[in-house]
Amino acid sequence: MTATENYHHVNLIIDQGELHRSFTCTAPEDAPCRRRPPEPEERESWTAEEATVPGAACWAVEWVEAVGIEDSLRGYPDRVLASVPVTISYDEGVEIEPVALADGEVAS
Repeated sequence: MTATENYHHVNLIIDQGELHRSFTCTAPEDAPCRRRPPEPEERESWTAEEATVPGAACWAVEWVEAVGIEDSLRGYPDRVLASVPVTISYDEGVEIEPVALADGEVAS
């Protein structure tokens, strides 16, 4: 069985004590999600990859940004997308830290 590389990710980032969510695409320019027909009037729908050109912005990111990440995930209201082991301590307030692995990476 061959693994398929996934270029689309939901990111959870803690920045200055605030939890932020984002959706990103790391696909190369010729990936299916970054191909579009060359003429704007043809972009509403297309079926053949040959009728497209590479290098466009990722349509998946555009869709998620258009409706918001919360609405994009609405089909999974009771599903854990990721579970990260943490340590918890108290020093003038509760502190939660992701557990670092031996190689310095954070568990995901």
